[in-house]
Amino acid sequence: MKNRLVTQMTSLRSAGQAGVAPYVTAGDGGLETTLEVLRALDSGGAACVELGIPFSDPIADGPILQAAAQRSLDGGTKLGGILEMVKEFRQGGSEMPIALFSYANPLLHLGWEGAARASAEAGVDAWLIPDMIPEEGDEMSAAAQAHGIAPIFFVAPTSSDERIARAANASRGFLYAIGRVGVTGNATTLDESTLSFLARIRAGCELPLAVGFGLRDATQISAVTRHADLAIVGSAFVQRIHEAFMAGNQAPHAAANEAALYLSELMQGLKR
Repeated sequence: MKNRLVTQMTSLRSAGQAGVAPYVTAGDGGLETTLEVLRALDSGGAACVELGIPFSDPIADGPILQAAAQRSLDGGTKLGGILEMVKEFRQGGSEMPIALFSYANPLLHLGWEGAARASAEAGVDAWLIPDMIPEEGDEMSAAAQAHGIAPIFFVAPTSSDERIARAANASRGFLYAIGRVGVTGNATTLDESTLSFLARIRAGCELPLAVGFGLRDATQISAVTRHADLAIVGSAFVQRIHEAFMAGNQAPHAAANEAALYLSELMQGLKR
């Protein structure tokens, strides 16, 4: 079963190239805004998008993503509405991969099987579930893969080689390397230990590698993509979109224009 994310990451790796993946909180500013932002990122050349499902207890998220999730929840955003929005996005013919970034509870309301079926029907390509570890992810992974959804697990600088291998074996599309220990939003310091961590994973992992948590500018993109296939920009992206949305009198097109501009800035870091 063809998967857009697997195809994209395989293509990047084969070509010796890398990409940028923005994180977008679904429903922040309304789902109409999210839809316009996705279209802008698609046109701008995003390798894929992490689409965050708002949750009331986001334990791995820093204040920026927590605030975005709360704005979305306050606006009445539900998982069903998000999937309908993804389906509308796919009706335009886009092949840009979309990975749902969701804590386990919102998906478990539908059951793993039901959530996987609904995600696949909408046009979702992957699940990233930060409170799900490989040792406990068999049921989730089986349901996801049965419907062509790529399960993706996380590793951190504190992960042992054994844990990294387990997470890589359980993941499809890419392995997600957290650039540092902590919550999202704090800047990642690309010191020698961080880069050595990435090099260690890359040396022992055939799966494409994505790096996130704290990335915010083209210089950092350039540094991490010397060791990784994908650079994920989260809190900084969400904040830029929100500020543009508010400055534009809550206009979806203002958020979309800023998303395209910021993506273009970040992609300068891919040039060698």
